[in-house]
Amino acid sequence: MSTLEEDLQREGTTTLMEIVQGRQIEEQTADLTINGTDSFDGKITREDIELPQDFKGKLAFVLYNVFTTKECEEYIAQTEVMGYEEALVNVGGGRQVKMTDVRKSSRCIWDTVEEADRIWERIKSHVPEMWRDRKVLELNERLRFLRYDPGDYFQPHLDGAYVRDNGERSYITVQVYLNQGFKGGSTTFMSYSCENKVELVPKTGSVLVFQHDIMHEGSRLEEGRKYTIRTDVMYSAKQTET
Repeated sequence: MSTLEEDLQREGTTTLMEIVQGRQIEEQTADLTINGTDSFDGKITREDIELPQDFKGKLAFVLYNVFTTKECEEYIAQTEVMGYEEALVNVGGGRQVKMTDVRKSSRCIWDTVEEADRIWERIKSHVPEMWRDRKVLELNERLRFLRYDPGDYFQPHLDGAYVRDNGERSYITVQVYLNQGFKGGSTTFMSYSCENKVELVPKTGSVLVFQHDIMHEGSRLEEGRKYTIRTDVMYSAKQTET
């Protein structure tokens, strides 16, 4: 079982107040799989995102038709069985507190190499093979399923990196959208001043990919219920010169 410190690091997020998201959880055994691949046709399309001026040139794009509606419905059903809990905020010193002025939503954490690999196989051809002299490896196997109900949101923040003991680390966020048709709840990129904004409306089965260090928010959900998966692209340890 991993330590609480490792768990929080794997879920790293930094808000404008430099708060890292996290909560203490029990490790879950994952003999679970998602089977709805029968209608996946592999016709994935990519759309690059025009970011606010503060982040021009940084990596951000969305892939469409990555997962079928059936697969997404199975992910939702499975995690509802596993159970969702309120997402708390880590404030340092191993303490997690309820901070609804920063974040209000529910979360289900599923540690599963198999499902992380399923996502990776479909998106890896679009992900940079090298990042800061590091080679791309895989996705973080910790999948954070997020559920938003009316009134839920995540205030503007930057995503933090997950660094493994062997030096492997993440630089890129992966967000899988499992449903659509709700009101509000967009992923919104913005400038540091939070004035210039670029809104992405979720579509079922699409995947948003972007650098950790881009300001964004989970905009307030007005009606319906929103489900997403959040994980990270892992890169190799930095090579030391001899």
